[in-house]
Amino acid sequence: MVLIARILLFILIVAIAAVVGAFAAFFGLYFIGKLMGASDFEGALAMGAAGFMPAGAVVGAIAGAIFAWRLSRRLEPRAAMGAGYGLAGLIALVAASWFGLDYYQKGGPYSVEEEPLVLIEWRLPEQVAGSDVVLYRHTMRSTFMDWTLDTGWDDPPAREEEGRTVLRFRGYLRWRREGRIFQLWKFPEHNDRITVELKLGADPEAQADYGPWREAGEGHAFRTRVVR
Repeated sequence: MVLIARILLFILIVAIAAVVGAFAAFFGLYFIGKLMGASDFEGALAMGAAGFMPAGAVVGAIAGAIFAWRLSRRLEPRAAMGAGYGLAGLIALVAASWFGLDYYQKGGPYSVEEEPLVLIEWRLPEQVAGSDVVLYRHTMRSTFMDWTLDTGWDDPPAREEEGRTVLRFRGYLRWRREGRIFQLWKFPEHNDRITVELKLGADPEAQADYGPWREAGEGHAFRTRVVR
């Protein structure tokens, strides 16, 4: 039992150190790049920093292995068992709280055939040419674990209303959670996004038609409709 506890403690420390090293490499290089004025066009800076995460994980794992080896050799049998099994239990508890509690407290995912479809119409401040419509980019996210939802253009992707262009989108909701946001930007202005809270509720009911227009700032407006 003591040997198992020592091995478990060693493995967990190495794993934690590898994760810390990977994130330290990412955020460290990202913020250094920001301070040096490096270009973040289309997320290039974040993608470049992400490329160094494996190296950071290796360095962290090596440092963790050295520390874990020295620690496990110094610990008395009782202390080793307490540290090994205690750390494992703590990690298991955190993981269960993260994944389990939200799942059973009305936050679980829909089955594929039950996913509600949300339709979004976004009214621009002006009328744009059809060739410019395809330059608009969009994403819909849930603040629950920040997962990107399944989104795409609706058909037709744009229409005219009182001299203004209305872009049309559609996306499937995957989780019974509040906090869904929609972002719109125009290529190549990746960092200049308009972000709105859809306010659909955790498990929205079907709607016969679109709701009222809601202002999104700078002359933009949007409205939603849920289809079950």
